[in-house]
Amino acid sequence: MDDTLLSEKTTAFSIAQEILSTDLNIPTLPANGKKILELIRQPKDRIDVPRFVKLVESDPGLFTRILKLANSPFYSEVDKIVSLRAAITRIGLTEIVNTVCLYFFQKLLPKFPDIPGFSYNGFWAHSWAVAIANRRLGHPNLEMGVLPGELYMAGMLQGMGKLLLAIHYPRHFADCVKQAKNHGQPLDTIERKIFATSDSLIASKVLTSWEMPPNICQAIAYCRRPELAPPEHMIIAGLTQFAYAVVEQSGVGSSGDGSKINISDTCFGKNPKLKIAQPRIQTPLVKEIRHLIQTKAEKIAAMGDSNRSQPRSKRYTEDNGGGLERDEKPGRTGVLNWVKSLWK
Repeated sequence: MDDTLLSEKTTAFSIAQEILSTDLNIPTLPANGKKILELIRQPKDRIDVPRFVKLVESDPGLFTRILKLANSPFYSEVDKIVSLRAAITRIGLTEIVNTVCLYFFQKLLPKFPDIPGFSYNGFWAHSWAVAIANRRLGHPNLEMGVLPGELYMAGMLQGMGKLLLAIHYPRHFADCVKQAKNHGQPLDTIERKIFATSDSLIASKVLTSWEMPPNICQAIAYCRRPELAPPEHMIIAGLTQFAYAVVEQSGVGSSGDGSKINISDTCFGKNPKLKIAQPRIQTPLVKEIRHLIQTKAEKIAAMGDSNRSQPRSKRYTEDNGGGLERDEKPGRTGVLNWVKSLWK
C-alpha cells in the first residue's frame, strides 16, 4: 500500500469516527436488519423463505410496502394480495428482495437537503440503478464468481459516503460537487483535494462499524479505483465500478460527478481477458441492463400511481443513448417521478 492511499484511509477513519459520534448519529444496524441482510445476500435458491417471510412481516412498514407493490397496476390481478407469500408468488422472490433492500437502507439512512447538482431523490435513483446493474453482473454466465446479493448491496451502498458528507459537511461537499462540475472531473478526485480522502473510503469505514461483510465493505472502498483493492476483493470492486459506469452513461439519477466514466475505461471494461470486455458480449449486456432498469422503474412507478389501471410502460422510452427519457406528457418528469413515489 502506498503512502498516499494509507493517508487517505487514515483520514477516512477519522471522518467516519466523527460522523458516528455526532448529534446526527448514524444508527447501528438493528438486529432484524442483520438477519434480513444475511438472508438476501444468499443465492435465490438458498434463501430460507419461511424465515425471510417471518422477518419481513415483523416490520409493518416494509410489509405494507411490498403489498403495495404487489397490488399496483403493473401487477394488476383480480384478487388483492394480503400475504407476503402470495406477493412472492405474484411478483417473484428477486423483486421482493430488491424492494426489501431499497426500503431497508433508505429508511435507515438520514435524509439530506438537496444541494445544486446532487439531490436526495436523484441520489437514491442512482444508487438503486447501480444495484440493479451490479446484480446482473453476478449472473453465472459472466463467470465472475460473486454472489448477486452481495453485488446488489454493494451497488446500493456505493454512494453512501456522499450522503454522509452531504449531511455532516454540507458546505464542503457542495463545494466538491460544484468544482467537479466546473472542472469536468470525477467527484472523488475533488474530494481527495478538499477532504484528503474519498466518500467511498468513508462509507467503507462506517459500514465496517455495522459489521457488514468484508467483501461488501471493500467493494465500496475501492469501487472508484478497483486496481488498488486487495486481490481477494478486486473482482467485486471492479464489477461495482462497471455497473456504476453503465448507470452513468444511462443518465439515471445524480451521482455528483462532473464527468462520466466510460465503460471502456473501467478496470474490467478494458481487460480483454474478461467476457464483459468483449464487444460481442458487452454491447448486448449493457443494452439488457438499461432495459432492465427501465422495466423495473415502470413497476415502481405503478406502485406510486394506484389510480391508473394500466402500467406506464409506454411512458418511459429508451433514447438513442439507451437512457430513460422524460415523459412526453406535460407535468410528468419521467424517471424522477417514480423515485418520488418511493417515499410517499
